[in-house]
Amino acid sequence: MTTTQDNTKETTKNTPPKKGKWDAQKGKITNLEALRSAEKLTRKFPASEFIPFAKNTSWEEIATKIQPDKNGPWATPIVVTTSRHVTTIGVENLIRKASEFLLHYNELPDYEIEILSITAGVDDNKLALTTLFRSYKKDIHIKQIFKYLGEDQLQNSSGDSSQKSKFLIPESAYHPISKEQRQIHENILQLQKNALAQATPDKPFLNQLETYTLSKLTEVDPRVEMEYDLRTKDMEIQLNTSYDNFIKIFQEIMVYITANKRDNYYAVLQGKDEESSFFNVVDAHIKKHYIAKQLLPAEDMPALMAKLRRALFDLYIVQDLIDDPMITDVKITDPKSIRVRVHGKAYLSNITFIDTDDYIRFIQGIAVANNIDLGVPSQTFTDEQDENYILRFSLTSPYTTSTGFPIIHIRKIPRKKPMSEDLIKAGMFDEKIKNYLIDQSINYGKSIVFAGPPGSGKTTALNWFLEDGYESSAEILVIQENDELFSYRKGVMFQHVVMNPHRGERVCTLEDLGKMALVAGANVFVIGEAKGGEITSAITLSNSGCRTAITIHSQSSRDTINKMTDLALRGSSNLNYDQAKRMIKSFEIIVYMENYKVKEISEIIGYDEDKKDMIYRSIYEAPQKL
Repeated sequence: MTTTQDNTKETTKNTPPKKGKWDAQKGKITNLEALRSAEKLTRKFPASEFIPFAKNTSWEEIATKIQPDKNGPWATPIVVTTSRHVTTIGVENLIRKASEFLLHYNELPDYEIEILSITAGVDDNKLALTTLFRSYKKDIHIKQIFKYLGEDQLQNSSGDSSQKSKFLIPESAYHPISKEQRQIHENILQLQKNALAQATPDKPFLNQLETYTLSKLTEVDPRVEMEYDLRTKDMEIQLNTSYDNFIKIFQEIMVYITANKRDNYYAVLQGKDEESSFFNVVDAHIKKHYIAKQLLPAEDMPALMAKLRRALFDLYIVQDLIDDPMITDVKITDPKSIRVRVHGKAYLSNITFIDTDDYIRFIQGIAVANNIDLGVPSQTFTDEQDENYILRFSLTSPYTTSTGFPIIHIRKIPRKKPMSEDLIKAGMFDEKIKNYLIDQSINYGKSIVFAGPPGSGKTTALNWFLEDGYESSAEILVIQENDELFSYRKGVMFQHVVMNPHRGERVCTLEDLGKMALVAGANVFVIGEAKGGEITSAITLSNSGCRTAITIHSQSSRDTINKMTDLALRGSSNLNYDQAKRMIKSFEIIVYMENYKVKEISEIIGYDEDKKDMIYRSIYEAPQKL
């Protein structure tokens, strides 16, 4: 954290502000140039900003026009604080708690605080917090904010690594590589490449080699399971008993509920019983079997009940994974296997269910709360109860899995979508790529495909493109299976698949919505994820001058076109493969993504009638990392 210490005031209204850049070590902000300097250095996350009166407004305008100094220009220094925290609390919660802290001071008689801006975001796997405020009567002890937030600030890269979520990699998996080793490896690969080029039926490739060397040399063995060690919220609770005993009792009570009170619990989820009545029974059980027997201090009862409420009526042990801003996906395949996706890669989590019954109760609870029939082999649905994320669930019935366990995949869609500055900072693309894509859409009217494997960032990119990629007069129609795409624009038409909640049968499919789009009169048509015949409608509209944008699963730019062709044939019996492929040339821009990064951009500039294939122009290729 940095706070400024100089209490110099300029009390004369007509005195112009002193010139100078903001120096975090020397003084509070007492002039306009210093304010501009501080904003440039510290205000990194305007998209996640809390301002009581004006979003996305410059600090200069806030401090001089919207919320000017009551005592005259620059009579009261402005305080800027910057800090970095562990990532378990979440961006929105950090902003909320920081604002609560300052508003609390505002209620005290000796203080008068004006909040000008509070921003937070993920920076180098840590939460970065910046606050901007005036304190008219008495300076606050800013270090108290960290106690209020329930976590210590991190100075640069210091701090207790055990206090944050992290990856655990077995020491045996590390293979540090020297410069010399890399050169030797490159030489071996060149020999292998030569052998491959000279291979014949008489001299097969592998027969020419004594050993085969893997093409990539990595410091961490990719075959070794890495674990995402999550710091759960209850680890921050101040307990009178030990944390291990607290968790042991919690698990015992969850087993009791699963075995004895499951029907009562489902009745609450269905609205047939009151939550308070259910917890009265649980409360009595805890007092009788734990408090009275002195197995749990009475002072820890509120913490235990809060954890039980969160477990039963949020998302149980999974909620901590949902709250972690680094995690984008959660996939559960059995009670002891919960995997998370971080920065596009999947890792095993240290979170597990107590036993099989505990897992089945969790799955059935989700089904009851969302009116889902577990007899349907596979289905998707959206849960919008979470404060910070829209959650897309993909549920596979236990009847169709070889293990007999249901499989559930949860995709997190932030309620505050990342905009271009956020995605640039995250390394998804740079300013050059952003401007190219916007230019090709707005000024050249081209259609675009965001392609890549699952979890590659396609939907995130398309969600951003909905905001920046089209002029204000565009009439946009979006169809999607689940409500993943949303827009801050006014007038965007969103349509989604309709399911029969009792049988899991689609009443209105994505393909149906695609056919309806043909007569909707939109000049921009967007498909959240093309996976069937609905792509035929997109191709038809694109060839008639309507700009289209889709996401699609694929393994490369070239594979994208083949995948689109296959899907088009599903949607039309009147097309052959060549005809379908030829029509797809109207999708002129292909953005291929991996691991939340743009890896390649190709432009389709024509169709080779002899080769029966597209003619591509290479627009961008991400640099290869050594």
